[in-house]
Amino acid sequence: MNRVERFKKWAEYRTWPMGYYHIVVESFEKGQMFNNDLQFAAGMNTVALAQFVYEVVILVFDLMVNHAHFLVRCTGAAAVDFFISFKKRVNSELVADGYPPLPDDLGFKLLPIDVNDPYHLKDVAVYIPRNPYKANSRITPSGYVWSSNYLIFSDIIKLIQKKPLKEFSASKLRKTLKSKTVLPGDYLFNENLGIILPESYVATDEVEIIIGSSWNYCDRIVRNMDAYVRIAEKISDRIFINDNELGTIIYSICKNKYGVKSYLELGLSDRCSLAVRLAKDYHIEPKRICRKLSIERSVLEDLLR
Repeated sequence: MNRVERFKKWAEYRTWPMGYYHIVVESFEKGQMFNNDLQFAAGMNTVALAQFVYEVVILVFDLMVNHAHFLVRCTGAAAVDFFISFKKRVNSELVADGYPPLPDDLGFKLLPIDVNDPYHLKDVAVYIPRNPYKANSRITPSGYVWSSNYLIFSDIIKLIQKKPLKEFSASKLRKTLKSKTVLPGDYLFNENLGIILPESYVATDEVEIIIGSSWNYCDRIVRNMDAYVRIAEKISDRIFINDNELGTIIYSICKNKYGVKSYLELGLSDRCSLAVRLAKDYHIEPKRICRKLSIERSVLEDLLR
């Protein structure tokens, strides 16, 4: 998308009404938005400042190494201003630290949430915290620091050291946040990381109501691959399903569609149908399907033609 097309799209976004949106900050393919903890901390503070200035209600967000996700409630105009501020401050940190700047054409997608779809809002609310878990399965979603994930169905906030901003001098806050914006005095600051804690402004109660329960949250994170694939397809994200997840998908289909516990109980015709579904609906590579279902590669390739 060239500069003219990008600004035309943003002008359209600005006409969109108050509602729920999924903001996807596009990937920085030839570098990283955040190269160390100090840059991540600055990014977290940028989120706190931008949501306050532009009146964006954030339900959940993640800052990844080269992109970011936000589930928000705001107008389209507020979302555009939020992104512009986010990009400008992230870029300033990169340049100041001697890293390559963000590309001029780095943009974002503003994806409206269909509130009439009983699953869309829930899917996005879980897709975002699932993002760092997919990138690094050694941690749980709530264990990822540069996000609001730790707030969802969790009491971990009681263990985090914090002080209200009103206990700091105005000069210290200006120096720390690199901004003259005066945030509410009851916003909470963690001195160890140097960040305004997301619990200060994220609408956690709202996102918990949307998800429903901690059981639903965990189930959707670990087992609901269909929701993950639906959102990933909508935002043109890379879909990756590991072997454990693939095993869960196969078991679920076998149980729910065929009434069996294993693909080994399926006849050849049903096994072939299952293989095609894995390829088309879940974007599984043919060689992995053949290995999992004990099907000849040539047979599957003929089916997929």
